[in-house]
Amino acid sequence: MKELLRTKDLHKSFHINSQELQILRGIDITIDQGEMIAIMGASGVGKSTLLNILGALDRPTSGEVLFAGTNLFEKSDTELASFRNRKVGFIFQFHHLLPEFTALENTVIPAMIQKMDRQKALHTAEEMLTKVGLKDRMRHRPGELSGGEQQRVAIARALMTSPEFILADEPTGNLDTHTGDEVFALLKRMNCELKTTFVVVTHNEKLARQTDRILKMVDGQIYEEIRPG
Repeated sequence: MKELLRTKDLHKSFHINSQELQILRGIDITIDQGEMIAIMGASGVGKSTLLNILGALDRPTSGEVLFAGTNLFEKSDTELASFRNRKVGFIFQFHHLLPEFTALENTVIPAMIQKMDRQKALHTAEEMLTKVGLKDRMRHRPGELSGGEQQRVAIARALMTSPEFILADEPTGNLDTHTGDEVFALLKRMNCELKTTFVVVTHNEKLARQTDRILKMVDGQIYEEIRPG
């Protein structure tokens, strides 16, 4: 497989009341194109912080994130914003859908930010919503959709601009077991069909074991790598 992302000696710390709180302590990982990786660990070990840095939402204190061989954090904030919009899709535990917009309107937002032709953007959004099983629900607003359907909209939105990789932070954490299983199966199907790389933070061992690799974190470090099956 071709390498997509690599971190080198990644550290992140925060200063709180004149004390330094170390969150990440030297993370070295490589992520290949088309992989699906799960990141696991107890609350507070730095999983979401790592995801935020991989997606260029936050800068590391030290270390590097290489994307296609280029150090992301040598870029300006404006360049990083463009990178996020064009190369990364985000899925969160809570859907972050705009309640006054329909599923179709929510899905099309990233393409509008990219200034994609409106008709092309709407056609692509309809295709994505059909792929995630919402062909007959795209004119509904979030309040008219179930939790699982709302998360499917969030997945369609994340895939709208054909990103290089998707970062999913507890995408099933707010769903019941059955719905969570269905949503995770959808993520896996999108990974296989579209060859999009997925990095998924989850507490669910059963779901994690459906991925290509599991990275387990303790105290801001990767302490174990598991290849299920």
